[in-house]
Amino acid sequence: MLKHLYFFVDERGNCPVEQALSELTEKEDMKVRAYFKILKECGHNLRRPIADYLGSGIYELRPHSHRVFYFFFLNDSVVLLHVIRKKTDKIPINDFELCVMRKNEVEALENIKEIYE
Repeated sequence: MLKHLYFFVDERGNCPVEQALSELTEKEDMKVRAYFKILKECGHNLRRPIADYLGSGIYELRPHSHRVFYFFFLNDSVVLLHVIRKKTDKIPINDFELCVMRKNEVEALENIKEIYE
Protein backbone atom coordinates (compact mmCIF):
# COMPACT_ATOMS: atom_id res chain seq x y z
CA MET A 1 0.00 0.00 0.00
CA LEU A 2 1.20 3.50 -0.89
CA LYS A 3 1.18 6.32 1.65
CA HIS A 4 0.54 9.24 -0.70
CA LEU A 5 -0.72 10.21 -4.14
CA TYR A 6 0.52 13.58 -5.34
CA PHE A 7 -0.31 15.86 -8.27
CA PHE A 8 2.56 17.36 -10.26
CA VAL A 9 2.65 21.16 -9.85
CA ASP A 10 4.25 23.27 -12.60
CA GLU A 11 6.43 26.34 -12.07
CA ARG A 12 3.34 28.61 -12.09
CA GLY A 13 1.62 26.60 -9.36
CA ASN A 14 -0.82 24.89 -11.74
CA CYS A 15 -1.81 21.23 -11.36
CA PRO A 16 -2.33 19.89 -14.91
CA VAL A 17 -3.78 16.55 -13.73
CA GLU A 18 -6.20 18.25 -11.36
CA GLN A 19 -7.26 20.57 -14.21
CA ALA A 20 -7.75 17.64 -16.59
CA LEU A 21 -9.85 15.79 -14.01
CA SER A 22 -12.09 18.84 -13.56
CA GLU A 23 -12.92 18.66 -17.28
CA LEU A 24 -14.12 15.04 -17.16
CA THR A 25 -17.75 14.05 -16.93
CA GLU A 26 -18.89 12.91 -13.50
CA LYS A 27 -18.87 9.27 -14.64
CA GLU A 28 -15.35 9.55 -16.11
CA ASP A 29 -14.08 11.31 -12.99
CA MET A 30 -15.51 8.58 -10.75
CA LYS A 31 -13.82 5.89 -12.87
CA VAL A 32 -10.43 7.64 -12.79
CA ARG A 33 -10.63 8.21 -9.04
CA ALA A 34 -11.56 4.55 -8.51
CA TYR A 35 -8.33 3.68 -10.33
CA PHE A 36 -6.45 6.08 -8.03
CA LYS A 37 -7.80 4.11 -5.07
CA ILE A 38 -6.67 0.82 -6.64
CA LEU A 39 -3.24 2.33 -7.32
CA LYS A 40 -2.92 3.47 -3.72
CA GLU A 41 -3.93 0.03 -2.42
CA CYS A 42 -1.85 -2.10 -4.82
CA GLY A 43 1.07 0.19 -5.65
CA HIS A 44 3.90 -1.58 -7.46
CA ASN A 45 1.81 -4.75 -7.88
CA LEU A 46 -0.58 -3.29 -10.49
CA ARG A 47 -0.46 -4.87 -13.93
CA ARG A 48 -2.46 -4.83 -17.15
CA PRO A 49 -5.27 -4.12 -17.79
CA ILE A 50 -5.33 -1.58 -14.94
CA ALA A 51 -1.79 -0.22 -15.30
CA ASP A 52 1.29 -0.65 -17.45
CA TYR A 53 4.96 0.33 -17.44
CA LEU A 54 5.99 2.55 -20.37
CA GLY A 55 9.71 3.05 -19.69
CA SER A 56 11.99 5.69 -18.13
CA GLY A 57 10.21 5.19 -14.79
CA ILE A 58 6.84 6.24 -16.26
CA TYR A 59 3.69 4.15 -15.73
CA GLU A 60 0.14 4.60 -16.94
CA LEU A 61 -3.21 3.98 -15.29
CA ARG A 62 -5.68 2.79 -17.91
CA PRO A 63 -9.25 3.75 -16.97
CA HIS A 64 -11.22 3.11 -20.17
CA SER A 65 -10.18 5.66 -22.82
CA HIS A 66 -8.09 7.81 -20.49
CA ARG A 67 -4.46 7.43 -19.53
CA VAL A 68 -3.05 8.88 -16.31
CA PHE A 69 0.74 8.90 -16.27
CA TYR A 70 2.64 8.58 -13.02
CA PHE A 71 5.86 7.51 -11.37
CA PHE A 72 6.80 6.06 -8.00
CA PHE A 73 8.35 8.61 -5.66
CA LEU A 74 10.30 7.89 -2.46
CA ASN A 75 9.26 4.19 -2.53
CA ASP A 76 5.88 4.74 -0.84
CA SER A 77 4.29 7.49 -2.96
CA VAL A 78 3.14 8.21 -6.50
CA VAL A 79 3.19 11.47 -8.45
CA LEU A 80 0.47 11.85 -11.10
CA LEU A 81 2.03 13.71 -14.02
CA HIS A 82 -0.33 13.96 -16.98
CA VAL A 83 -3.73 12.85 -18.33
CA ILE A 84 -4.80 12.20 -21.91
CA ARG A 85 -7.81 10.76 -23.67
CA LYS A 86 -6.29 7.92 -25.67
CA LYS A 87 -7.30 7.98 -29.33
CA THR A 88 -4.71 5.66 -30.89
CA ASP A 89 -2.93 2.45 -29.93
CA LYS A 90 0.35 4.21 -29.14
CA ILE A 91 1.03 6.91 -26.59
CA PRO A 92 2.03 10.10 -28.44
CA ILE A 93 5.77 10.67 -28.03
CA ASN A 94 5.20 14.31 -27.04
CA ASP A 95 3.03 13.22 -24.10
CA PHE A 96 5.59 10.64 -23.00
CA GLU A 97 8.44 13.16 -23.21
CA LEU A 98 6.37 15.67 -21.21
CA CYS A 99 5.94 13.03 -18.49
CA VAL A 100 9.68 12.32 -18.37
CA MET A 101 10.41 16.06 -18.16
CA ARG A 102 7.89 16.50 -15.33
CA LYS A 103 9.29 13.47 -13.49
CA ASN A 104 12.78 14.94 -13.67
CA GLU A 105 11.46 18.28 -12.44
CA VAL A 106 9.73 16.67 -9.45
CA GLU A 107 12.83 14.70 -8.55
CA ALA A 108 14.89 17.90 -8.63
CA LEU A 109 12.44 20.30 -6.97
CA GLU A 110 9.73 18.16 -5.31
CA ASN A 111 7.00 20.39 -6.72
CA ILE A 112 3.94 18.33 -5.82
CA LYS A 113 0.54 18.68 -4.18
CA GLU A 114 -1.02 15.88 -2.14
CA ILE A 115 -4.43 14.57 -3.13
CA TYR A 116 -6.96 14.69 -0.33
CA GLU A 117 -9.89 12.30 -0.75
